[in-house]
Amino acid sequence: MVGQANLRWRTREETRRQDWLRDGVLSGFAATFAMTVVLAGAYGLARAAGDEDGSRLERWFWALTHNPVTRSTEDAVIFAIALNLLMGLALALVYGRFVEPILGGRGWRKGVLFSLIPWLLSVVAFLPVMGGGFLGQEIDAGPLPILGNLILHLVYGAVLGSVYGIALEAGLDDTDAERANAAGAERGGAVGVAVGALVGIAAGWAVGTSLDGGDSRGVITLAGALAGAAIGALIGSFFGMGRFERPS
Repeated sequence: MVGQANLRWRTREETRRQDWLRDGVLSGFAATFAMTVVLAGAYGLARAAGDEDGSRLERWFWALTHNPVTRSTEDAVIFAIALNLLMGLALALVYGRFVEPILGGRGWRKGVLFSLIPWLLSVVAFLPVMGGGFLGQEIDAGPLPILGNLILHLVYGAVLGSVYGIALEAGLDDTDAERANAAGAERGGAVGVAVGALVGIAAGWAVGTSLDGGDSRGVITLAGALAGAAIGALIGSFFGMGRFERPS
């Protein structure tokens, strides 16, 4: 029994890619960006279609943009944006380190299956903490909080799994120098994303304060965070690799 457990552990270690940290950060960034775009579109649709005095569906849409959860994030836009980005990257690292090696199938399928876990935690833990109630009942928008939350997480998971599944290491010749370069790019990219995101948030918030309206400031801050993370990943990976020469 112990031997079988050790064999399964070694199998997982062997199937985990060497540069899982770098690829996890990059795929997590892409997945968080995709989910944020869908969220912004859904929020705009709900605002356009919602009516406090309309039909039941229109009242549900109105409630999606007027509830304790949205009010709490409006009071702390920069914190909500930073937390969203941080959670997206953290989940991607969990996926790459522990989950992806033990799942079968295509990359998008693995990501979708994984996304069901944070979705469940969101509707049974996050929403109650934020004042939305268990399964979003206090939002008073019928099944829309559950369905909308599921769609967002499925988008996140599909993009995460698809991007992570790209064989970024296909061109390596598996020499010591190549492995060292991959590890250096991994560390540099991870640090670059974190630093770039923080700088982008600060810069976006500073620019956004000159505009009228919290919504505009929030959008600019989010754009700054995403752009800063992307630039940081590129610069960090560039400086992290190339420090080791191939043996002649």
